[in-house]
Amino acid sequence: MHGVPDTRTLCEQPGKPAPLSREQIVQAATELAQEGGIDAVSIRRIAARLSVGATSLYWHVRSKNDLYELMFDAAFSDLPLPEPTRNWREDLRTVALSRHDILRRSPWLILLGIQPSIGPSIRRYAEWSLRVLEPLGIDRQTRTDILAIINNYLFGFAHRQTAWLQLRERAGLTVEEWQQRLDDYLTQARSADPALAADLESRLHLTSEKSFELGLDCVLDGIAARLITGA
Repeated sequence: MHGVPDTRTLCEQPGKPAPLSREQIVQAATELAQEGGIDAVSIRRIAARLSVGATSLYWHVRSKNDLYELMFDAAFSDLPLPEPTRNWREDLRTVALSRHDILRRSPWLILLGIQPSIGPSIRRYAEWSLRVLEPLGIDRQTRTDILAIINNYLFGFAHRQTAWLQLRERAGLTVEEWQQRLDDYLTQARSADPALAADLESRLHLTSEKSFELGLDCVLDGIAARLITGA
């Protein structure tokens, strides 16, 4: 079942020693995704990068869906989780910024969607988050709902950023060329249709870090007012 990988199929089979590890496969797949997007990840390309036969990978990873889940979990393996300070809002905000940075630097993660992962990295984050909220005296379901709300915001914003990135890539332009094209278009629009130009300018900032933090603070305000203050 996708979302719950069979660990028996992800490890070496008894009596069948493999020349590589599951971690090496996940690392190679992640490198391919960073270089060319999630579509660049294939068993053939991973095998070529590791200089092994493609069939040997199946001793460690049964399917591409299992591989995607392992990649997703590995991407958050270095997520910093500081010791809770008893200020739930600041603790969750700090880690949300770190998670946002990971998603921003690895846009291929968004194309995998929100994975129902039970891998070690995701479990580590979930357990830390529940511990941050525990002193508030709210039940476990409410704590889980709070984490889901923050998670949905993070991925929703990352989808917007990734869509904007893909738009530029489809145009085949560098960041500088893309910005110049936008500037030229806005210059023309200010003369021909000032209202349109003003609307476009206001939208151009929706993928900025300032916009992200504004939205995150609104989410935390809502959580505090709706789910925590009453408790």
